[in-house]
Amino acid sequence: MKNMEQKWGDIDAYLFDLGGVIVDISPAAAIDAFNKLGLTNLEEQISHGHHNGLFKQYELGAISTQEFIEKIQSLLPGPVSDNQIIAAWNKMLVELPIERLQLIERIKKKAPVYLLSNTNELHRNTFVGMANGIENIEPYFTKAFYSYEIKQSKPDRQAFDHVVTCTGIKPEKTLFLDDSQLNLGVAEELGFQTVLVSENHTMIEILS
Repeated sequence: MKNMEQKWGDIDAYLFDLGGVIVDISPAAAIDAFNKLGLTNLEEQISHGHHNGLFKQYELGAISTQEFIEKIQSLLPGPVSDNQIIAAWNKMLVELPIERLQLIERIKKKAPVYLLSNTNELHRNTFVGMANGIENIEPYFTKAFYSYEIKQSKPDRQAFDHVVTCTGIKPEKTLFLDDSQLNLGVAEELGFQTVLVSENHTMIEILS
């Protein structure tokens, strides 16, 4: 693998995706959990970073957490508690290795580090405390942008525009790390430097 100086130009800021980059996720685990509750055929609605239907509405903050839960309950064949639905949805969040936060901490000493995540309130309430010994991961970032709060989600360019407007970063001097080539393609069109993160090409391997 080429080192950073060879692969990228000057980098003044970093923009991270969350799921699949910092937090390991499993859409299949959430789909399976909902199947067991009686809600089936969710493969087209729950995916790796780009949801549809009810889950997209929730991701964009178009409906509240309680509305999300009630809508799911209305689709189920029998009574299911709020906590059962929350637990099924949170099955998507698998692990947050502390080493990734330690790397972000080191990077932040040299340049601002931003987070842009397609996420929702229930997942946020969970992943902020997933790392062992850390109560809240959000202070590790200069600023975090969540789709349900900004009402925009990747790959829509408005999500990236929002980050640029709020932070003043220059896309051409910002490295964006994401596990979706679709998101990276839009970012590249806007001038960002980009890199694809995967199980075989992790953020630690890329940035260490």
